Amino acid sequence: MKVRLLMVAALSSIAVLAQQHRNSGFEEPKFTGYFEGTEPFWNMEINDNQITLHCINDIVADTLRLSKKQTHTDTWAFQGRYVFGIVRESASGCQLDITEEDNPTHEIYFHYAGATYMGCGKLYPPDTRPLANSLRDK
Repeated sequence: MKVRLLMVAALSSIAVLAQQHRNSGFEEPKFTGYFEGTEPFWNMEINDNQITLHCINDIVADTLRLSKKQTHTDTWAFQGRYVFGIVRESASGCQLDITEEDNPTHEIYFHYAGATYMGCGKLYPPDTRPLANSLRDK
């Protein structure tokens, strides 16, 4: 119940934060990564802020706009035309344990089509990402 309330509060403020950051003139970071989750099964590939989300019978392409990184943590809010949410690095790995990804480093929570999804994966900030064809091998 606490997690759900936290998610509702976080997701409801993301649109406002993303708009404020968009208007502030900062240069958006570019990310590449891979995430997956269950309930229902879904996966998301990110390549320079362009996503492909596979969720149930939907395949959604979208462009993400990211907020500034939260101070002292690796946490970002993101917003696209069809999805919005947060992604954060977890020092002890993804605690959700709902992925087959080896050693997931990030947790993701996002809203799509009236539902909230969560999952695990890896996110590579600029200058630290592997080659695109090796994402799932890392």
